[in-house]
Amino acid sequence: MPSYPLTFPTLVPPTKVRIRRRTAAAVAESPFTYQQQVYQHAGARWEIDVQVDPMDRPAAAQWTQFFYDLQGRVGTFSFSLTPHCPGLSPDPGTKTFRLADNDVGWDSDLAVAFGFTFRAVEVL
Repeated sequence: MPSYPLTFPTLVPPTKVRIRRRTAAAVAESPFTYQQQVYQHAGARWEIDVQVDPMDRPAAAQWTQFFYDLQGRVGTFSFSLTPHCPGLSPDPGTKTFRLADNDVGWDSDLAVAFGFTFRAVEVL
């Protein structure tokens, strides 16, 4: 059994990372005047969509082991948001994430080139 949080694979870094900061806010709107009242709550979390371009079998081995060790949504991993969030002060730093769902797979082109895409949410 691996020790969590896992270290994020570094042999082949992600080529694309989409970052979202989800906040717990609600809006009530009058059906008569369309005036809005916004309610801000304390909850907030980071969400990421990660894409890794196709790679050869030896490089893909680190990624397939990473997903296997996560065991779906059971395991967690560390990921640095700072390089992907320029200008934020303070820097968001490294956060702990878990996969957003248990349905994780990868693309295999004739078992020669492997590509990975997944979603994850911050562990609070």
